[in-house]
Amino acid sequence: MAKTCGRDAFWPIGSVPLLLLHLLSGTIPGNGRKADFKVLGPSEPVWAMVGGNVDLPCYLSPEISAEDMELRWYRDQPSPAVHVHRKGKDVPEEQMALYQGRTTFLKDGVAQGRASVRIHNVITFDNGMFHCQFNDSTVSAEATLWLRVAGLGSEPRIQVQVDQDGVVQAECTSAGWYPEPQVEWRDFQGQTLHSETNISVSPTTGLWAVASSLTVPSKAVSGLACSVSSPPFPEKKVSRYQLSDPASGLFLSIAWKIVLSLFLAAAVLVAAITCLLRKHPRVITPLYPDTASSKLFLFMDGKSVIQLIFSRKLPNDLGRFVSDTCVLDWEPFPSGRHSWEVEVGRRKVWILGMCVESLDQKARVPKSPQHGIWAVELYKKEHQARTFPRVRLHPPQPLYRVRVLLDCDADTLTFYSVDDRCLICTFSVPSCFVSLQPFFCLWTRDPSPLTMY
Repeated sequence: MAKTCGRDAFWPIGSVPLLLLHLLSGTIPGNGRKADFKVLGPSEPVWAMVGGNVDLPCYLSPEISAEDMELRWYRDQPSPAVHVHRKGKDVPEEQMALYQGRTTFLKDGVAQGRASVRIHNVITFDNGMFHCQFNDSTVSAEATLWLRVAGLGSEPRIQVQVDQDGVVQAECTSAGWYPEPQVEWRDFQGQTLHSETNISVSPTTGLWAVASSLTVPSKAVSGLACSVSSPPFPEKKVSRYQLSDPASGLFLSIAWKIVLSLFLAAAVLVAAITCLLRKHPRVITPLYPDTASSKLFLFMDGKSVIQLIFSRKLPNDLGRFVSDTCVLDWEPFPSGRHSWEVEVGRRKVWILGMCVESLDQKARVPKSPQHGIWAVELYKKEHQARTFPRVRLHPPQPLYRVRVLLDCDADTLTFYSVDDRCLICTFSVPSCFVSLQPFFCLWTRDPSPLTMY
């Protein structure tokens, strides 16, 4: 007798809609595929102090394991990244130069979909937007985080001079602030005093410095108080100065000692700069043709370069610049002190400086310290330090020949004008970078070459 199929062999009619829902969501029992997920981060900005550490946390919703995923923290573009962790291992070769040696992946909670990257030794250039991206084989999602960096500067320093007419001239200085600080003068009765304040930012650290001065009759106030503050912090750093009788010999003696000390300090600084310019060792190495953009032409001496109208057909060498019209020097400098000169002539646009040896020549890399480049430029008739944001420089006259001094022991890179021996700019270069190379870019086709000496 033939057997017939019973009702249990068929899907119940009521289960068809449920099956469709499972197909749409990708969660049919037993198929092993993870459900779609969202990545979430802090709803408020994360705060960090300059020089401290900060964690950038992200987590999955729903709560599923991220152990087999690629987890990527980045700034404005996914690669190079701040930190990449793929299937349980860090991927340092995809990391930005600025963050090499400064990040740690915190794996606690990864099995529950939670992960963080810790940034060590926070700097001002870390301020701003970050993204954390979680990827598995089929799904990718990301969240945006905001890091707010703050720096409390030094205690204000007040210096006072009194002239023969009893007029008090006072200056208050402080450095190491972020973001831009505010300065306020008061007398000992709490009255606000009018002052003139100059604020400047370091192109290498992004930290702000202030110098505020005022002039008052000595009989008008018994003492001065200078306070400096930064918007994120309600507290102020305050210094006070008790004014003595301007007719007393002791007060005049102190004033003259201050003037003499300032004069001697200035004399020592001028002598040191002069000595450095005269005795610093010089290094002359040719430009490296295998790194030169196809729009650049290197002269036979290997020290001069101009930009061409059309690109040349050149071998696609690994280290050749593709997007930028730049070239590197032949020899990187891992240690020691080095000096060379660059004649920029009357060119309208140029960039020169140093870059990390690991710079990606195939991509268009922002020219700033956070991307491994320390450089100055001439652009739109303005000399600037290539930082973010850029800082305008004010040499006494247009630069014609520039001397570059690299001191790996002191972690400094300094630019001077050869014609008037004027200091142009000094960068602090982190010692974590193993090796640096001279770096040059031309953006316009000028008839005069850029030449190294």
